[in-house]
Amino acid sequence: TMKKERTKARLADLVLNSGQLQWLPANPRTWRQEDINKTKKSLQTDPDFLEEHPLLVVQHGKKLVVFAGNLRTTAAKELKWETIEAVLYTPETEEDKTTILRRSLLDNGQFGSWDYDALANEWDIDLLQECPLLKWAKL
Repeated sequence: TMKKERTKARLADLVLNSGQLQWLPANPRTWRQEDINKTKKSLQTDPDFLEEHPLLVVQHGKKLVVFAGNLRTTAAKELKWETIEAVLYTPETEEDKTTILRRSLLDNGQFGSWDYDALANEWDIDLLQECPLLKWAKL
């Protein structure tokens, strides 16, 4: 079982997943300001939702890379929140890293758009084919 710790992460310590970690490709989703605004409204309407659906993060130097919840992080930063619910993952094995990759894909919801070039060029095809959200995509 992978080591995980629930925490209230400081938003100043969070960075979006842009491929900083060699084993974790950049977030394959893009979004528009409209998507951020919808997420901001959702967070303001039900901030306790994040207790049940926290960000998922991994340590990288002094920062925490968000591998699930990049849009929520962006919205919370625009709302000027100080902290946000998160689970800090500490991968120790290749299986742990694969779990993080899988959860990164599964966490993506209805907002934003898939970057199919990034998926095709940076992500493992077998892992992508497992993802139910991508079953309809021809990768």
